[in-house]
Amino acid sequence: MTGQAAEYPLLPLGGGVLLAPPMARAFGLGRPESIAAAKAASVGGHLVFGSLRDPEGEMSGASSVFGVGVTAVVIEAGTSQGVVRIFVEAVRRVHLRTFTLQPEGFYRVSVEPWDDPPIREAELRPLHDRALLRFEVLCRRAGLPAVTTKLVLAGASADRIAGFRSLPWVMLSYLGRDSPPHWIPVAQRQALLEAPSLSQRLRLLIKLLDEASPPASLAADMTPFILRAASSMSNGPQGCPPSGVQC
Repeated sequence: MTGQAAEYPLLPLGGGVLLAPPMARAFGLGRPESIAAAKAASVGGHLVFGSLRDPEGEMSGASSVFGVGVTAVVIEAGTSQGVVRIFVEAVRRVHLRTFTLQPEGFYRVSVEPWDDPPIREAELRPLHDRALLRFEVLCRRAGLPAVTTKLVLAGASADRIAGFRSLPWVMLSYLGRDSPPHWIPVAQRQALLEAPSLSQRLRLLIKLLDEASPPASLAADMTPFILRAASSMSNGPQGCPPSGVQC
């Protein structure tokens, strides 16, 4: 579904970082143009996030980023130890349309909302169950703690559409972090974001989990994070774990 185009400041994401609803992320802003874009949005306003096609590249125009990104609301903004920090929550998938370079060095981007078409929960549940089975197999192969599956179910409940939408991103958040860059290439994760429907996104997720070859270091890298998340699970509902990256 598309809607009327709106325009917001753009924060391009390098290093293979990808933002998708309903992720919540903290960003430390180092580049002057990133700081200017955040200031243009202010608390309560919206930013557009799009991932760079070349994770190690720079933003030089519309072709630098993938054509589908997200809008995110700025929850908090401030300065800590000389670093400008913002905390945002991704709220909607969008097509990035026109790019206008601002005097401060950032781009304002017009976007069109791109929502998943309606679908019944009954059609999604078998896909959810298949994805969960593939995820458990991958976790065993990688040596991740068994509690990882419980964390995924806590963050992506199978009793509502919102849980089905969250499933790919919650799973990926427990399979890798952005620092160091996620071992699943950003183009593969972007393909999930660009899937035209929720059912197709879950099918792509199942294929990705089937074909994934996790690095030998994954268990050592992720187990401390997973166990910390498990110890705090009783404190409230779990979603995609917030994380901080530099822009």
